Amino acid sequence: MGSLLSRIQRMGFIVVLGICLILYAGLGIIYIQQGPKQKDIEEQISKTIGIVSKPLPDIKKLQAQYDEVNQALEPVTLTEALEIIVDIAEQSGINVDPTGDKFRIPPPPAPEKRQSGERTYMVQAFNQVKVQGDYDSVMSFLADLDSGKTKETMVLRRVDVSQVEIRYPGEEGERRAEFREVIAAVLAMMADNGLVKIPHPINYKGGVAANDMAAFPDVTTTAADKGYTGTESPKAGYLLFQHDRILADNTTDFKTTSYIIRHTTRYYYTCEADGTVRQFDKPDIAKATEYSGSEEFRVETVANMDIDLYAKPVEEGEESK
Repeated sequence: MGSLLSRIQRMGFIVVLGICLILYAGLGIIYIQQGPKQKDIEEQISKTIGIVSKPLPDIKKLQAQYDEVNQALEPVTLTEALEIIVDIAEQSGINVDPTGDKFRIPPPPAPEKRQSGERTYMVQAFNQVKVQGDYDSVMSFLADLDSGKTKETMVLRRVDVSQVEIRYPGEEGERRAEFREVIAAVLAMMADNGLVKIPHPINYKGGVAANDMAAFPDVTTTAADKGYTGTESPKAGYLLFQHDRILADNTTDFKTTSYIIRHTTRYYYTCEADGTVRQFDKPDIAKATEYSGSEEFRVETVANMDIDLYAKPVEEGEESK
């Protein structure tokens, strides 16, 4: 009997020990699993403390921001809204003169209520607004509206940008046409005579511009210098009008050629050795106005857009603006 009790006691001790080991192992596993969660909790607590520890915004500053938003949303009259858009265009460099057809605002419809989220606004729409001018001016106008620089509550709803070619009219067009004609004639004369450099050009350094194309751009180079070996007397120089070109395959002969149809041009010109032509309004360069540009047309940027102006809804009983 004593031996049986002894065995039972030994078995009970072993069972209790086993149960303890199992519990210890289970607690260890639970602790290991809880480690990452504990770390996450500690990080969240740390972030929360950082947020809570920041000072609250100054009530006066919050009130000022609130007042500023309210002020921006104050309704404006149609006339005031149009003036704002026109001012933005003028500041951007757009020609707003109606006769120039570079700026147009069609008559707008009546303001309408529009829901945005939980808020309701009165929206004045300006549809098919057109601005036209150089690229930088048009982009400046669009950037002002898009950023709300001048009027925060005025936004672009739609915009289409394209480019158009504008021919220079009247006297300016004629000036440019003659400039192009002289430039092309000089290049043609140089190519026809195999010239890389014009030997004795009437250049800017000489201080005098010419409009006699029978003496331009080089009236100095002799026929012999041009390679003539015949017995006749071809005109000297490399000229644009009635030039005596020495024939390359027979230097005893020459051919009179005109590279321009005008004997005398309206404007005055100089030419550098490399064929660069400059244009002036009179022969005395020191007193003359030099012109730039010989292009037949210029490229302008055109933007057609819809603009919305947001405001607070008008309270009942108030007169609509």
